[in-house]
Amino acid sequence: MQRHLLTFLLLAVTLTSIVSCSHSDKSGLAIPRDAAFALHVNVKSLTSKLSWQEIQQNEWFKEAYTTETDSFVKKTLQDPATSGVDIQSDLGLFVKKQNQGGYMAVEGGIKDAAAFETFATNANKGGKVVKSGDVSVLNTGLKSLVAWTKSRFVFISDVPMGSLANRFNSNASGYEPFSFTTDSLQKFAMELFDLPSKNNLVSDERFVSVMKEPGDIHYWVNAEQYYNSLGGMMSLLKMNSLFEGNAYGAALNFANGKITFKTKAFVNKELKALMEKNGGGKISADMINRIPSKNVVAVFAFKYQPQGFIDLLKMMGVDGMVNGFLGSEGYSTAEFVKATKGDVLLAVSDLKIKGKTTPGINPDGSPAIEQDILPVNILFASSVNEKPSFDKLFSILQKKSQELQPITNNVHFQLNNDWFAAGNSPEQVNAFLSGGNNNFAFTSRLAGKSFGGYIDLQGIIKTMAPSTTDSVSKATMDLSTNMWQDVYMYSDGQKDDAFVGEMEINLVDKSTNSLKLLNTYLDSMAKITGPRRNHTDAHVRYTDPASEGLAALEPVLHQ
Repeated sequence: MQRHLLTFLLLAVTLTSIVSCSHSDKSGLAIPRDAAFALHVNVKSLTSKLSWQEIQQNEWFKEAYTTETDSFVKKTLQDPATSGVDIQSDLGLFVKKQNQGGYMAVEGGIKDAAAFETFATNANKGGKVVKSGDVSVLNTGLKSLVAWTKSRFVFISDVPMGSLANRFNSNASGYEPFSFTTDSLQKFAMELFDLPSKNNLVSDERFVSVMKEPGDIHYWVNAEQYYNSLGGMMSLLKMNSLFEGNAYGAALNFANGKITFKTKAFVNKELKALMEKNGGGKISADMINRIPSKNVVAVFAFKYQPQGFIDLLKMMGVDGMVNGFLGSEGYSTAEFVKATKGDVLLAVSDLKIKGKTTPGINPDGSPAIEQDILPVNILFASSVNEKPSFDKLFSILQKKSQELQPITNNVHFQLNNDWFAAGNSPEQVNAFLSGGNNNFAFTSRLAGKSFGGYIDLQGIIKTMAPSTTDSVSKATMDLSTNMWQDVYMYSDGQKDDAFVGEMEINLVDKSTNSLKLLNTYLDSMAKITGPRRNHTDAHVRYTDPASEGLAALEPVLHQ
C-alpha cells in the first residue's frame, strides 16, 4: 500500500478538508479558464458538519487502520496534518484538454514544506526530488507527479482525451489516445504556479456567479471543451450552437435534512435568444392532478413552446432531415407545431413486486426468492392544440404500432379534443382522458415551473422491502427506509444571465445536517454487510441500490 500512499493521502486530505475547521483562501487556486471540468471544495461552510474524528470512528476506517502494517501510513491516517498539507485551505480539482491529450490536477495549500517533502518521498520509495527555482518536483512513476512550493502543492496526472474524429480516422486496429510524458506534465504544473489572472477561471464572471451561490462544493463544466474533443465531426450538422460558449455550474450543499443542488446554465447568444423567445411556459397543476393513481412513485413534466422545436431544429441544421423523415409519412414539423400546445407528462405509478420461491436457501436459512421484473404503470400525455393535425399524427402512431408488434402489444393510446395519452394500462389511459383531480401533495412544488420532476424514494423502498428474505437485505432496507424520503427537481427559467434550476434530495431526519446523516448511513451499511461479507457476497442479492453500491465499493475501501 505504501507506493500508493500519495494517492491515498490526497483522498484523505480531500475528506479532511471537507470536514476540518478552516478558513477559505480561494486566491491560492489556479484553474485554467478553459478547463473542461473544475471542482472547488468550500471548506469553511463544512466546518461544523462533520469532523475527521467522526470519520475515524467509521467501520471501514477502523478496519483499514487496523489491517495497515506500515507505520508511516498509520501515522498519516491518524493525523493527516503530519503530511505538511494545510488542512485549513480549500481544495481545487480540474481536468483540462491540452492539444491532443489532457491532464488532471488537484491543488491545495501547504503548511510545512519540509514535512510535505518527507511525506512525498516516503510515499514514493526511490523517488528523487528535483528543484526548479522555488518549485520542488517529485515524479511518482505513474504518469503523474507532485510539485510544490512553500505554500501550495499540485498533484498532476495524465488523462488521455483523444479526439473522436481521430478514433474513426485511425488506420490502426486499436486506437490509443495521445498520452503526455512526465516532462510535459512538469511543464504544465510549473505554468499553474504562475497562471496569469486573465487565464484563471476565477476571473470568469460566470464561474464567480456560481461560486456566490451558498454551497459546500461547487463544480463547473465547460461544454465547448467537450465539443472540441469531437474533432469537428458534428460541424456539418451545426451542432456547435449547442456547445460553443456554453458552460454549466452548480452549488452542492449539505443542509439539514436534505442535499441541495442549485444549477446555472450559461449559453451562447444564439441559443439564449431561442430560449428567451420560446421560454416562459409553465406546468399546469391540472395536468399533474389528472394522473389516475394514488400511488405515484415518479413524475416528470415540462411545458415548451412548440415553435421552439422548429427553431431548434433549424439552428442545429437538421430541420430538412427531420422534415424529410416526416414527409415520408405524409406529415411535417409545421403540422406538429399546430398539433400540440407543448404540455408533456410522464408518470410512473402503482409499483409492485412479485416473487416466486425457487429451489435453494439463503445463507440464513430462509427460502431463496427469484425476483420478476417490477411491474409498474407508465403513462405519457401531451396536450392537443388543433385536433385535425393531431389526428394525422395519431394515425401514424397507430400504423407504426402495428408494424412493431409484438413489441407494442402492451402499449395503449387514445386521443380526445384536449389530450393524447399512451401507456401500458388502458384503464389509466382512459381515466386520464376522462379527467380527475387527485390533488397530489407534490403538485404545488412542480406547477408553475417550466420543468419539474418528483421521485418518491420512500415509496419505492417500502414497496421493495417485503421481497427481502435474508437478514442482511432486511437490515439494509430498514436502514434505507429511515434515511431516504424523496427527490424534487425543477427549472426556474432565466435569472440574470443564466438559466437556473434546483434539485433536492430530502431525507427522513429533518433536524440533522445531511453530510453527518450520510456518513452515519454508509457506516451503518458497512457494519451490516461487513461481518458477513465473505460469507454472503456470492449468495445475497442486494435489492437496495444503496447497499448494492456499497458492496461494490467495499473492496476498494478496505484494500
